[in-house]
Amino acid sequence: EIEFFQNVKFGEAKVKKGRYTLYCIPTAEKWTLILNKDTDSWGAFIYDSKKDIARVDVPVEKQSLTTESFSLLFDKINGGFNLNIGWDNVKVSLPVYLL
Repeated sequence: EIEFFQNVKFGEAKVKKGRYTLYCIPTAEKWTLILNKDTDSWGAFIYDSKKDIARVDVPVEKQSLTTESFSLLFDKINGGFNLNIGWDNVKVSLPVYLL
């Protein structure tokens, strides 16, 4: 889950403050990051795409260091933050802007 304490722009979608499930669909070239309003599920076992509120394709960056476990890191940028997600030897980064 991810929680925003004010409205944000996630990719091209304007997202209201609140708690969401963050899904990732990784491929070799890109990851699709999905915000979904169903927060009462565990994993992707009962994923319902009708509850998606945002989908963003983010290019993969190869890393020289390995990240042992799926990790999220936030970097402050002007007007918002970068959502950085790393796993194994890849990373994706999505700027999220405060509205």
